[in-house]
Amino acid sequence: MNDARSAPRINVTWRGAIQIAPGKIIAIKVVNFSANGVQFLCPQIVPERVSFQMMIEIPDRRDASRRTQVVCKGTALYCILSGVEYRVGMKISDVPPQHADLVNSWAAGGK
Repeated sequence: MNDARSAPRINVTWRGAIQIAPGKIIAIKVVNFSANGVQFLCPQIVPERVSFQMMIEIPDRRDASRRTQVVCKGTALYCILSGVEYRVGMKISDVPPQHADLVNSWAAGGK
């Protein structure tokens, strides 16, 4: 099987949130991460091809007890029912410049 992704994924267990409507924020569990996107589990359906404000809590690579809440945008690429949760693939964008090094350190696998 050929994985056509432009960036490798790493499995993670991070917390996050997505704003699906004004005033309506739902908690998510990020299960994998790459330089271009995330895959997460959430309790409700997320419309595809729609952009959302989201927050991902990313740990420091050297000290996992230190976490940074990174606010960015995401566009849902797919949403699949997986058991009692939905598995959502999201392309991320608009990562704040002050968090770029942290995001890039994870995207590079800590190299």
